[in-house]
Amino acid sequence: MRKIIAVLGVVLLLGFLSYKFLFKKDSDRYLDQGIEYFNENRYKEALVHFELAEKFGSTDALKYSGVIYLESGDPQKAIPKLEKYLKTLEPTSEDSSIILNDLGVAYFKINDVPNAKKYWQKAEELGNTTSSNNLKELAKTK
Repeated sequence: MRKIIAVLGVVLLLGFLSYKFLFKKDSDRYLDQGIEYFNENRYKEALVHFELAEKFGSTDALKYSGVIYLESGDPQKAIPKLEKYLKTLEPTSEDSSIILNDLGVAYFKINDVPNAKKYWQKAEELGNTTSSNNLKELAKTK
């Protein structure tokens, strides 16, 4: 009886895994692989997968690729990704406040202070404390 239960367990497990990998949407497969590379700090590989996920309709890939571009010193490429991702979010979500702050940082890095301030103010209105601190630091520089 134990052997039958063990065999059934293995069959169910294999069935689940094959379903997960064989029938998963392409966008999800690329996104998942990109996130894995992202978490391993393998950003070049992650970007390749995020770009593919975007082509298959993943909006979450925009967030990750935008963050990679922002953190790797290419805010010009980060801005359109983050702005496009922001349009998919609920305006009052926590993710919105984070993306708004990131957009403020991106604009600040390209010396577009008016847009940086605008995005930080929007994020601050949603309760983002990092944006509040960024605005305070910006006020000190004037």
